[in-house]
Amino acid sequence: MNPLRYGVVGNPISHSLSPNLHQQFAEQFKLDINYGKICASKKGFNRVLNDFFESGGKGLNVTAPFKLVALDYADMITQRAEDANNVNTLVITKDGILGDSTDGMGFLRDLYNKQLDFSNKRAVLLGAGGVARCIASALLLDGFEVYLINRTESKAEQLANDLSHLGHIKVYNQEDHIDLVVNSVSKNGEQYLKNIYFDLDAKAYDLNYGEKAEPFLTQARNFTTRQISGLGMLIEQGAESFGLWTGKHPDTSLIKL
Repeated sequence: MNPLRYGVVGNPISHSLSPNLHQQFAEQFKLDINYGKICASKKGFNRVLNDFFESGGKGLNVTAPFKLVALDYADMITQRAEDANNVNTLVITKDGILGDSTDGMGFLRDLYNKQLDFSNKRAVLLGAGGVARCIASALLLDGFEVYLINRTESKAEQLANDLSHLGHIKVYNQEDHIDLVVNSVSKNGEQYLKNIYFDLDAKAYDLNYGEKAEPFLTQARNFTTRQISGLGMLIEQGAESFGLWTGKHPDTSLIKL
């Protein structure tokens, strides 16, 4: 029997940890998989994906800069993909290609895996791009009040308007007792920390991991009691994708990256 074919598409893609991650998932269930990296261009995105699925591919992860393009590529999308307005997981079904967004779920699972307490459930989210929308949606559905800070305030206002039906979300204006700050911007997010009124037991979470997360998390030590990188989110969102493809949900506590 041929291996089950999965992969991740993005540009750039050489840095991706996903092949290692999904191989470890597959080993838990003794599944034979072939998970590859696919570098695409915006112009050639649909052709590359058509070739993948027409040649027997079963599912794809989608990373930057294609999550919005994948939303249009999918034949149908889940409610959470609609709320997030992007797709990071594609799976072939009998009815066509299903698009889903697992980033928000992966983020929340990582938070609660770490048994963090948020007595106020008030979060400041730095950034207003695609991944910020995923995180804001997840936080709102989990009962958080969400306050946005973005370099371009009009984008933050637009995001707040778009997601207002999910809960309490607005541009940050010196609200206090913030017990979670989430950084979704690629650099210089630490500049905003001094303007936030934190709770005494506040936590900081950077969606980046590795060296990219160090500047923000290092500075966040001056304002928060715990600092977390996005590596756990990467693992959990991957596990959610793996479950969509295979119906099997791996034990993420066993993963080593």
